[in-house]
Amino acid sequence: MEHVRTGAALGPEVIGQALRLVLAWGALALPMSVSGHNGEVLVARLTLRTNGSCAMRVTADLDANYLIRDQARMTEAMADLFLLSTDSGTAPFTREVGEPALTVSTKLETDSPFQHTPEELAKAYRLQNAEWEWQPAERNFVIRMPEASPHTVLLWMLDERKPGEKARWTMMVAGDESPLISAHEATSGTDRRNRWTYMALTLLAILAGWLAVRRLAGRPVR
Repeated sequence: MEHVRTGAALGPEVIGQALRLVLAWGALALPMSVSGHNGEVLVARLTLRTNGSCAMRVTADLDANYLIRDQARMTEAMADLFLLSTDSGTAPFTREVGEPALTVSTKLETDSPFQHTPEELAKAYRLQNAEWEWQPAERNFVIRMPEASPHTVLLWMLDERKPGEKARWTMMVAGDESPLISAHEATSGTDRRNRWTYMALTLLAILAGWLAVRRLAGRPVR
């Protein structure tokens, strides 16, 4: 696939190419050999929320990643780690979704595509995380790596509407792009309240009808 440079639109031709790559992304749901903890690789987990929002969490092992040794380096790296492409164009990821929240952790994720050993899961690490949560302005998008990026990223995706589904993943280096990603239709709080109101009114109507039938059934025959 031809890479779209910053500022270029994700036009119909590029979208068509990306759609064909959906099959390749889907194939990555099959078991593949990604064994052991590789601390030089940034692990990026993308979660598609049921309400249409998206969450991204990028984790760096500060003891093993020679490019990111502390929080300051993590902040610097996250500023231009990804590009985000939609039909409207391509822009830096942080410009579109905002700055990340930085957190720390000590344990590896047990559900990542890496086939961690029990020893690796039991060990404590110095992990620095960058986390975003956003509502996509456009449901269809592609995540790209800048052409000059020095990082290697394992991008994997979880879909909250498909619990238990095996994670889909792809390894990305400079100039690479993900298959086309489609967020779910946005569900607002108003929509949810309207559905609950409709259900409540329906139940009340059924109850009122049942009580009316009971009253009629109890009347004596003249």
